[in-house]
Amino acid sequence: MTTFLLIRHGKTDDVSNALAGRIDSPLNEQGHQQASLLADTLTHLPIQKVLSSPLLRAQQTAQPLAKQLNLPVTIEKSFLQVSFGDWEGIPFEELDLIPAWKTFQQRPSEITPPNGESAAAVRERVHQALLSYAQKEPQESVIAIFSHGSIIRHSVSAAIGLPLNQFNFLRIAPASVSTIRIINNVGKLIHLNQQVPTRWI
Repeated sequence: MTTFLLIRHGKTDDVSNALAGRIDSPLNEQGHQQASLLADTLTHLPIQKVLSSPLLRAQQTAQPLAKQLNLPVTIEKSFLQVSFGDWEGIPFEELDLIPAWKTFQQRPSEITPPNGESAAAVRERVHQALLSYAQKEPQESVIAIFSHGSIIRHSVSAAIGLPLNQFNFLRIAPASVSTIRIINNVGKLIHLNQQVPTRWI
């Protein structure tokens, strides 16, 4: 049994404003505060490994916890943010005027971002990475993965068999923790979008 703590990076200046995708934006001041609070909250857990997306905002969120646990931050490309291609960097208010973007939000299996990654390809790479770690790590392992909202939605939906066209129904806030457990290649959702401190609405 392997437990995965799926942790979204903290706030950046792009969060809620524009589609960052693979633009390598750093945490802002609030994001650094969120990373420190996450570290203080999670440090008591029996975490054996800290993984991070290659992007700076994920690594910066991972570093305080890794430091407290005296563990390295291992870069894992499988948890890199989705490539949104030509849509990256565009403010959400402008994206909302693009018909293909609206379809992508409602039925992501039908639309691939121009010059970007398909939702099916993202789901496959993320799910296979989780299964691989579940198979090769010792039993009762707890692994913290610092990544991105879309990647966490794909991870959770694939683990519990949620249809691809419904994965956008999940909300993943900055600096939130979602927990899944994989036993014999079968996933179970333990917690979704836990925020520190807890926000009920």
